[in-house]
Amino acid sequence: MIRQMLSFAMIAAMAVTVLSQATDKKDPAKEKEKLRTEAVAFLRETMADVANLRTLENRISFSAEMAGLMWFHDEREARSMFSTAIGEFRELIARLDQQLAMLPESDGQPYRRGGLGDVSARALTEQKYRIAMAVRQQIASSIAEHDPDLALSFFYDSASSDPEMARADTYFEFSLMGQIAEKNAAKAAQFGIRSLASGLQYQHVDLLRRIYNKDQDKGVEFGSAILSKAKSGKPNPGELFIYSSLLNYGTQNFEAVQIASGKKAIFSNSDLRDLAEVLANTVLSGGIADGMVEQYASQIERYHPGRAAQIRAKFRQAGTRNGGAFTLRGSAANTSAAPPPDYAGPVSTSGSGSNANSYEGGQDENGQQQAEQKLLEDVGRIGKGELPKEEREKVVSEARKILMQGEARDRQITGLSMLAAQVSRAGDRELAAQIMRDAESLVNPNPKNYQDFIFTWMLAAGYAESDPSRSFPILEDAIGRANDLIAAFVRVGEFIDVSEEMISDGEVQVGAFGGGMIRGLSKELGVAESTLATLTKADFAKTKALTNRFDRPEVRVLAKMLVLRSVLGKKAATPTAEEQVEKVMGQN
Repeated sequence: MIRQMLSFAMIAAMAVTVLSQATDKKDPAKEKEKLRTEAVAFLRETMADVANLRTLENRISFSAEMAGLMWFHDEREARSMFSTAIGEFRELIARLDQQLAMLPESDGQPYRRGGLGDVSARALTEQKYRIAMAVRQQIASSIAEHDPDLALSFFYDSASSDPEMARADTYFEFSLMGQIAEKNAAKAAQFGIRSLASGLQYQHVDLLRRIYNKDQDKGVEFGSAILSKAKSGKPNPGELFIYSSLLNYGTQNFEAVQIASGKKAIFSNSDLRDLAEVLANTVLSGGIADGMVEQYASQIERYHPGRAAQIRAKFRQAGTRNGGAFTLRGSAANTSAAPPPDYAGPVSTSGSGSNANSYEGGQDENGQQQAEQKLLEDVGRIGKGELPKEEREKVVSEARKILMQGEARDRQITGLSMLAAQVSRAGDRELAAQIMRDAESLVNPNPKNYQDFIFTWMLAAGYAESDPSRSFPILEDAIGRANDLIAAFVRVGEFIDVSEEMISDGEVQVGAFGGGMIRGLSKELGVAESTLATLTKADFAKTKALTNRFDRPEVRVLAKMLVLRSVLGKKAATPTAEEQVEKVMGQN
């Protein structure tokens, strides 16, 4: 187990070191600017590819994402691109509204999500409308990265009148308001107060926390509006957790303010008493799950001891009438877990022995952990050139042995790749090549299944750090093989997807995935982004050429978006080696 933890920690530490120690004899600033200039030109080329896509939904989704990337280079042009995407979206909605108006309200054919049988024309059009609403989220997400206020305004202006779709918008709406809170607490409070018209939601509590952390005065203002809404309504039992969460946060905030001078509490003690009273009245009205009664009673007791006693008495009587099946969670009847005083079983006899063994084992492991921690630190020093050649070779030999003894191939490949990158940075290209041959021996040269392709990608990512020239041919071969699989997937999809939910007009519908497919692949895959960033720095022309090896137009554009985001996108803060190690070791 310790060796496995060492492997994980070594991978994490080396990953951070590798990505933070790029060395280039050329002027870094000039090279970075040159790369960005080439990327912007590539973005404009990709816009022409997007214009040739078959479906309007895909054209809008990709255009919105490209506008988001253009923002980092030219805000004025990006706004113009967003304006065009929004105009096309409105055109799409108008066309679908017109089609729906011409179709009968119901022709007896229920909507089918795939499967056999026919699907009505109205059901197909309604499905396209749902996809369009997902595209709307894509546009709003792209705008929100730069101007959350504009994103939410667009989101409200383009809202659907369909109640089901409006409910689905709630989570996304609060996500946008949260982004606004990080930049402009006053605007977030304004939008938050407006959203209270649709009822108090549990997301309001999180939004209140965000706004208060950014601006105390606006937090107090928004809290007052929430309290007014809470006191004016009569919550049903299903909404109690909202009021409970609000009371809990308000109490924590009030206590914190009493300690820290110069801060304002969101709610006064009187406000919290009023909120506790609303909670108590709702609990007493009945319909509460037995296991939650004591939790609510404990919260209320701080402000209304009499009400808490009334709640406990009422539900205790109800439990008695039901044959004694009801017990309060956390009550004395439920806490007698300790053994009787005269119990002489395993609890009293095994504790000391177990502790002794654990202590002795800890002593043995402690020395081993110290030695392996020293090895971990030495591995981190390799790329900095802090170890003499003989000592470096000894450290690398021991690290290779530990990694090759592992059972999980993904960890082995990643660990060996990172080790090779460190050695390469120390100037020993020959030893780095030997280490990468160890990694290559773990990868199927003829990938067939999903796991094989993942391992191939990991190998290419490893070569990207130590020897980029070896990475390109591996990726070229993998893309050629992947084209056959993608074509097969689309063929099967067309056969099954009679409602054209995923594939329409022979094209995979990005919008069908909630507008998140582009952003998920082009933004959230941090490993892919860092590897692509390395490849673009090594040879931007070859990296561009890789994207053109994909046969399908929509997949080709998606690959180009990955490359573009790795250069033009906003880079996330890189965690420290200590944070990475702590995270990895905490999972084991």
